[in-house]
This record gives sequence, structure tokens and C-alpha cells, in this order.
Amino acid sequence: MAKVSAAQFTSAMNNLAKPGGKQIQFLRAHYKAPGKALTAKRLSQRVGYKSYRAINLLYGLLAAKMGRLVGQPNSGLPLLVEFAPPKSITNKEWILIMRPEFAAGLKRAGWV
Repeated sequence: MAKVSAAQFTSAMNNLAKPGGKQIQFLRAHYKAPGKALTAKRLSQRVGYKSYRAINLLYGLLAAKMGRLVGQPNSGLPLLVEFAPPKSITNKEWILIMRPEFAAGLKRAGWV
């Protein structure tokens, strides 16, 4: 997967309708998190979803839209976030780390 610049993300976001409701809430929560890193479960809890699956779905759909707009239609969620393995054997949740270029694009486009 080729690296996408903040300018490319900004341009893509400017060609999409700004998300509303819980989708923009979880993007803002992820953006504001220390190190821009949270699990999908924590993101879901912060915006009132009952399950992490809503985060996976909405992030995945956004990644698909962004991928098409930046010329990487098959890139999936790794276009927007990196994945860090669980920190312990008792916590088996992967950590989603927002890519800096995506974070900068969110800010420049006025989404956060």
C-alpha cells in the first residue's frame, strides 16, 4: 500500500459529506485519544455503541470510500489506522492507531 499524504486525505474528505452522529463522535474520540490509539471496544464505549462491531463497520466503510478517492480502492482499514497487538495476554484487543496523515487530513478538512 502506497503512503497517502495529509493533503490527499483532506482532498478526499472535502469530496465526501461530513459524517454525523456517532461516526463523527468516534472519529473525534480517536483523534483526541493519547497517541491517537484506542481499541475498537473503547471507541464504541466512548460513543455509546453496545459493540465494537459498529466501529469496525463504520471505519471500514469510511476506509473504502477514502480508498476509492485516493486511488487505493482495495487498501481497507490499514489506509486509516495501524494495528498494534494486545499489550498483555489478559487483554486480547488490538489497538487502532490513527495514521498521522489521516489525523492531519481530519483536522484540515474540519472534521475534528
